[in-house]
Amino acid sequence: MTLLSTLRRFIARQRLLPDDVRVVVGVSGGPDSLALLHTLTQLASAHGWTLHAAYLNHGLRPEAEAEAHFVAEQAAAWGLGCTIEREDVAALAAAAGLSVEEAARQARYRFLGRTARRLAAPVVAVGHHADDQVETILMHLLRGSGLAGLRGMPPAVALDALRLPGDEDYVVKSAQGEAGCGDVETAGAEEGAPIMLVRPLLPFTRDEILAYCRAQGLDPRWDASNQDVTFFRNRLRHELIPQLRAINPQLAATLGRTAFALQGDYDTLQDLRQALWRDLAHTEPGRVRLPLVRFRQLAVGEQRALLRRAIAHLRPEHRNIGWEHTERLLDVLAADAQRASGGPYTLTAGLQAWLSYEWLDVQQADFIPFDAPQAPEPQQLALPGAVHLGPGWELIARQVQWPPGEPPWLHHAAPQVIWLPVDVAGPLQVRPRRPGDRMTPLGLGAEKSIKDLMNALKIPRVQRPHWPLLTDARGRILWLVGRRASELTRLPPEATRAWEVRLQQSPG
Repeated sequence: MTLLSTLRRFIARQRLLPDDVRVVVGVSGGPDSLALLHTLTQLASAHGWTLHAAYLNHGLRPEAEAEAHFVAEQAAAWGLGCTIEREDVAALAAAAGLSVEEAARQARYRFLGRTARRLAAPVVAVGHHADDQVETILMHLLRGSGLAGLRGMPPAVALDALRLPGDEDYVVKSAQGEAGCGDVETAGAEEGAPIMLVRPLLPFTRDEILAYCRAQGLDPRWDASNQDVTFFRNRLRHELIPQLRAINPQLAATLGRTAFALQGDYDTLQDLRQALWRDLAHTEPGRVRLPLVRFRQLAVGEQRALLRRAIAHLRPEHRNIGWEHTERLLDVLAADAQRASGGPYTLTAGLQAWLSYEWLDVQQADFIPFDAPQAPEPQQLALPGAVHLGPGWELIARQVQWPPGEPPWLHHAAPQVIWLPVDVAGPLQVRPRRPGDRMTPLGLGAEKSIKDLMNALKIPRVQRPHWPLLTDARGRILWLVGRRASELTRLPPEATRAWEVRLQQSPG
């Protein structure tokens, strides 16, 4: 069976390329991508594909300019459109704190995604092959990976799933047209559908691809950086994999079959975990909440998957969620089955976990809860006046009066409101807690630390650092806002007016 017929069957079986669509083909000029472009050109007329070559100069090698010209000339010779762009990958790597390899990967896929969006192309094809798959699986194995990494590169994946930093969604947009690229109106390119990244050459080894290039008279360009063993992937390619092939000459076929099997298992598990996520996860900007009791009842694998999904939801650009990023928290939960409050537990990428009685919260370190008043910084409360306490709450002070013997707390006392003597020492201040804060709760007759009061009131730990305290001009605590008033708020029986301070949710 020829490479071309095997390729046709693989594309059909994996449903990689629908008929009558535009396909952006990533081409570097090397044998893999040149063979990909050539084979798809041979099949294009039978399937109605409109092919468009795309080359990104990473700005790392002087010969890249000549490669770009080669790709453009080859595309023109085969009657194809072509896009060439240049990116300073070294500067990107330095600015983002990435390796050059990772910065180049991100830049390349962003470029291919931009090109596909501009041309309303629903598919991007790249030249990864069976030997690349071996390298990818071994890289993940040696760095530590779960099923997601050990399945290697899937034949097809939504470009958005690559978690590329940037503002754009990689979905099909209306074509804007381009001179020299042919008719941009292509069937099957549904607007709003995700742009798919496909790998049609995954069944073929590097040797098979080189043999195809020779048989077809193709003259690919060679990237000398592929010999540089300072890059991790190249060390695997030139040092480790030859030793493994000496043990198993069918290494690519063996790991390829393993990858396809694990991809099927992974897809099945993902369907189950997606249903679990929909059932349990409560998402909001900056935070994911999981019901703690139900989370504890799950198998450890399901717990780990939910935590990884929460991290990925909050940090979609963060690719490498390591083992330690979830296990520290799972160890805490396993060590004390009754623990319901605690934190912060550091995860990764500026994220923390908190146990908040009913909830396990995964959130940004600087997250300000919407469901509780918060005072990140001290601020004055004028009399009368108002202050905002986080994104959803406000404290309002106004003067009230009443007939003798009819104080308002007799009819509607509530923890959300206090009354202060009209001669209270001002200005009042609303501030977060400090180490050593203490107050005497109204009616208790004994001083208590704010820490102990918060424990007794079961205020979630994540809310405690910025929970507001109302103080007078002498710094004495008048109110653990919304929860307990101080003995200093007690009014004489003959009082007929006072300052009323009320906590309420903001209208917006």
